[in-house]
Amino acid sequence: MGNDHLDAQTSARLLKRALAIKGSRETLADALGVHPHDLALWLAGQAFPPEPIFEAVLEIILDGKKPAAGGTAEAQPAKRRVLIADNADGYAVLTRVLGGEFALVPVHTLSEGLDLLQTAAAARHLAIDAIVCGQHFEGSQMLRFLECVKAYKPTSAIPFICCRAIPTQLGDSALGAMREACEALGAVAYIDLPGLQQRAGAEKAAVEFRDAVRAVVRMKSAERVLRILVVDDNADAAHTLTALLRMAGHEVQKAGSGDEALRVGAELKPDAAVLDIGMSGMSGYELAERIRRAPWGTDVLLIAVTGRDVEPGSAFAHHFTKPLAVGHLLEVLRGP
Repeated sequence: MGNDHLDAQTSARLLKRALAIKGSRETLADALGVHPHDLALWLAGQAFPPEPIFEAVLEIILDGKKPAAGGTAEAQPAKRRVLIADNADGYAVLTRVLGGEFALVPVHTLSEGLDLLQTAAAARHLAIDAIVCGQHFEGSQMLRFLECVKAYKPTSAIPFICCRAIPTQLGDSALGAMREACEALGAVAYIDLPGLQQRAGAEKAAVEFRDAVRAVVRMKSAERVLRILVVDDNADAAHTLTALLRMAGHEVQKAGSGDEALRVGAELKPDAAVLDIGMSGMSGYELAERIRRAPWGTDVLLIAVTGRDVEPGSAFAHHFTKPLAVGHLLEVLRGP
């Protein structure tokens, strides 16, 4: 990906996908309002269809709809489009987790994903709002797909969430290395769905995953840039929240323990700190009190994230129960 010119072969591959959706050449030709002979030429890669027809093909792929009369594209649907890149098992899991809130666009091969993104970038009114890519995408092409998306300027700003949708044999160190690789290449987050399910249960894990996708497709830039400290001994949770807050335009650092938070905070001098209450070792309550006593922490806005009610008289100005709704957190950070 990187060449803005859409050739006849790319068009033919996408037409074949639209053909699979419609079921027959006659049905596809009728949906596009074209002669079957012209469609045959386009499917063979011998000619490129007119732009309105090509955009109608793209609409069939993205939305599974018959295009409007005359072959022109309709207005963008209310549902946000999320491209799901994974194998069949991973896609089935992600479909169940994300439910009907989004218009899901499945891709199962790297070439298919790149073709679709390049074409959608050319037809700007048929944009992809986010990408969720599973670790088993075409074997192990997740990082390659992420690298390609971020290297191509028209798609580089699309939020990209990496995930493990189905269990693997990877241990904690390997998962940590994968998370770091995704972050280094520009992903919003690496979400370990089986790990979340094991820790919090399937229902809460699904809610947290949906909230992350919902947050990235609706993210607005912050009016005021804040320095924010995120503290959580759950590496996945800390990484995801840090990435989302950075996408909103804030300067964010994360820490995995109370002691690390105090070291990072002394350097960052944050405007706000989001603390997990139930950390092992130093609890969120103790950390909040120590932040308050630190020279840099007197005026820090302290926000608790907890699975239970916050104790009366604590230093926290706000608290959220898990799973954290990022949109509500951003409202609090925007202030009155």
